[in-house]
Amino acid sequence: MAPPPPAPPSVTLRTVLLLLRVLTAAFLLITVVLISTNTVTLEISSTSIKLPFNDVYAYRYMLSAAVIGLVYAVVQLFLTISQFATGKTHPLTYQFDFYGDKVISYLLATGSAAGFGVSKDLKDTYIALIEFDSTDPVDKFFSKGYASASLLLFAFVSLAVLSVFSSLALSKRPVPVS
Repeated sequence: MAPPPPAPPSVTLRTVLLLLRVLTAAFLLITVVLISTNTVTLEISSTSIKLPFNDVYAYRYMLSAAVIGLVYAVVQLFLTISQFATGKTHPLTYQFDFYGDKVISYLLATGSAAGFGVSKDLKDTYIALIEFDSTDPVDKFFSKGYASASLLLFAFVSLAVLSVFSSLALSKRPVPVS
């Protein structure tokens, strides 16, 4: 005789998971908007040089990580809403949650680290080369880089918490009887 299936997660836990999924998607959406609109024009001896975000490789990586994370977050959001509405979970959802949360969270963490690192290094280099004040447009460029990296870090933390829940769910999933 097979043991009874485990009780479905409580409504409160499902609500927390849904809230974390929404937060992750929101952080990533804001990150994508911030980093993709980040550009600065430098005025050097009557010459204008436009520096968009995509001239900085680490910002490109940060944007790529945020876009991939956003796609994953939206898919997970739809799956979570579907599970919340129907109360049913597909057996492969446990593995998808488990592995997806792990891989994407590490991607977001490395994207955030790259953004923080390049923002600090380039800002220090700029300060060393050119007289700099906090009203300079270049400061706003790096501030947007820091803000994007911070939001990416918040998305990582949200996804890391979700990763713990997906690990617990995988260990407690119902095993099909063969």
